[in-house]
Amino acid sequence: MERCVGKAVDHVDPVRALVESLTADDAILAETVEALRASIPGYEEVPTESLEDSVRRNRALSIRTILEGRSPEPEGIDEAQALTEERMAQGVDIASVLAGFRACMTIILRHLLAAAPRYGVPAETALSFSTLLWSLGDAFTTRAVVSYRDRTIAQAVADSTRRAHWLGSALAGSLGRTELFAGASVFGVPRNQPVRALCADGAEVPAVQDWAEGVGARAIVVPQGTGAIGVLVGEPDAVHSPGSGLSPGSGPPVSNPPPAGSTIALGSPVTLGELPTSFDLATHVLASAQRVGTAGVVDLERLSWRMGVFASPEATDLLDGLYLQPLRAEGAFGELIIEALRAYLGHRMNIPAAAGSIPIHANTLRYRLKRYRELTGADLGDLNTLIGVSWALAADQA
Repeated sequence: MERCVGKAVDHVDPVRALVESLTADDAILAETVEALRASIPGYEEVPTESLEDSVRRNRALSIRTILEGRSPEPEGIDEAQALTEERMAQGVDIASVLAGFRACMTIILRHLLAAAPRYGVPAETALSFSTLLWSLGDAFTTRAVVSYRDRTIAQAVADSTRRAHWLGSALAGSLGRTELFAGASVFGVPRNQPVRALCADGAEVPAVQDWAEGVGARAIVVPQGTGAIGVLVGEPDAVHSPGSGLSPGSGPPVSNPPPAGSTIALGSPVTLGELPTSFDLATHVLASAQRVGTAGVVDLERLSWRMGVFASPEATDLLDGLYLQPLRAEGAFGELIIEALRAYLGHRMNIPAAAGSIPIHANTLRYRLKRYRELTGADLGDLNTLIGVSWALAADQA
């Protein structure tokens, strides 16, 4: 009987006996857990049970690889995807996940090499395990990185969808108090600090965010049509941009203007629960700015009376008839007079500056303004007339 047993032992594959001995080597678990927590960021709070389970999976994967004599293809290593998803959910970044796997494999290999002489495994065979396990590490890394990328993309899409839903609902006023405040905490919108609703056209989300950062604020926005909508947190250093329908130089200087040709409309500063009111104003400001040809950063203060150009069509029709209609009868020369008017009012009634902007001679500008008074009877030295002419020009520019 004893000889039969001894004979059976003689036929045991030493390599198989060696690698299968790892299954009972629980010192690998404790050593790996200690190494991960001591040297790799992010593992401090991962539960011990979770770490030990992953070491067991890595150990089984190592045994399978050595017995098969080749490293599996990356797509065949489901353990890599499972580990990556589990660690990401626990707040461990991908760099630490990969470092943790390498640390675990190093410990497994060390235990293999230490036990090899006891099982009669030749040194050159034991050393070949290193090549196999490092190839396994490369394949594992490839699958883990792909899993990380796919999960990151999916998470980004989900986050974007949640942000878009919350912002749209918050601006429309369709959220309950609990859901409103919960979303504000998630997306970084203050509950008590005044914020502004924002509507942009011709500027995509990254451009709006860059503009806000450049003026000392923060934009939480999502795509909407040809632009974006959202919330502006913090008061910009300089809200208005020059020109584009206003007198050059009016308003404070702009340290970080939005993209050329775009319009960013801001509602009034409000608390979180009043966002729909601010959004309604921002929507009207944007529509008014587009109609009167005003680009850049606009709000109610900047547009001022221009908000009424299309809100009061009766007044617009009256002023157009008084101050522009007589010029249309003059054909091309009438258009030159309108050009002169825009330059004159746009440069604070400074003749040399206005003439140079067209450009024409200063006396030519004076002549055209003289003909304007003769054709319309309008006195540009009168404040009410100036407002009426400006109103008519703003409506004509749409």
